[in-house]
Amino acid sequence: NPAIAAHGGEITLVGVKDAEIYLEMSGGCQGCAMSRMTLRQGVERMVRQSVPEVSMIHDITDHSSGENPFFEGPQV
Repeated sequence: NPAIAAHGGEITLVGVKDAEIYLEMSGGCQGCAMSRMTLRQGVERMVRQSVPEVSMIHDITDHSSGENPFFEGPQV
């Protein structure tokens, strides 16, 4: 996805089991405060349009170890 790449991010398909897929985010996506929205509003929608048989999409990323997230939430 060009928008994800423009933010220095990448999303990799790690595996498929039954009708569920497992994705991992890296680069600017790993640890990004907007990663959940990117997954649900963008990636999930595109996957379901292309492959309606997919029942669940799992993000298996360790977001706590992101070294250079594109967007960080408000500092408290």
